[in-house]
Amino acid sequence: MRSIVRYGVALFLLLYGFAKINGSQFTILDSELDKPAGMVSGFWLTWYYFGFSPFYGNFLALVEIVGALLLTFRRTTLLGACMLAAVMGNIVMIDICYGVDASGTLAAIVLFGATLYLLAPHAKELIAFFLPKTEGAAGGKAWGMSRWAVRGAMVALTCGFTYWVANFNNRDPTPLDGTWDVVRVEPANFAPALPVTLFFEHNRAHMAVFKSAGGEYKQHHFEVDPVQHKIRSAQNWLTKGPEIFDGTYMLAGNELTVDADWQGVGKVVLEMRGRRVR
Repeated sequence: MRSIVRYGVALFLLLYGFAKINGSQFTILDSELDKPAGMVSGFWLTWYYFGFSPFYGNFLALVEIVGALLLTFRRTTLLGACMLAAVMGNIVMIDICYGVDASGTLAAIVLFGATLYLLAPHAKELIAFFLPKTEGAAGGKAWGMSRWAVRGAMVALTCGFTYWVANFNNRDPTPLDGTWDVVRVEPANFAPALPVTLFFEHNRAHMAVFKSAGGEYKQHHFEVDPVQHKIRSAQNWLTKGPEIFDGTYMLAGNELTVDADWQGVGKVVLEMRGRRVR
């Protein structure tokens, strides 16, 4: 029975490995590439991500092929099963979390279960290898407690620091955070010189990204005074540089009006509709 499982898993992993090398996996449709990232399904995002780097895709394929061939030799079955269990466990999580089709997810689960089945007879050896018994710590109980204190401090420090980065360093919320599409420009003849969409980024404090009619995205700096309803933008994010515009805004629900002086353009009123970050 074990030999059947070994050769069965090897066959399927060889199939998946060569599929990546020969281009029948990790390829993406042009129609999917044309969609905004927010509209792409988890499956195609995953497919595009792994296929973006040919080197990585071929590396993953090589691991699957080598692991599969190791399963065909009794002496190297344990090594092959260890390699493939790590790979298949990761693939199962990706398939489930990113909504890969049911048949692919089921195949990954079966193959992962089969590699665990091949590892099962070696469970005691693996536990002894990865969790070896050690002698009592030098320095006694006090030294052991101090090491636990260090571990706790490491966890608290890294957790606290990354929380601060995500919620305070990276963010300085404003009422305008969100995506705003320009629906009207006054005077209308200034419209070609202005962005068609403005992104006031919630997850990057003071970053504004302007999208032009030609589909070009440019990062800039912005600041908002919610008390006086003032807004200004500068050329370079954080370092500021030359001013782009300076003016006032009115916000009513998902409608935003900006009345500002744009450098090189003049006095302009932009009426926008958008999706605010609450």
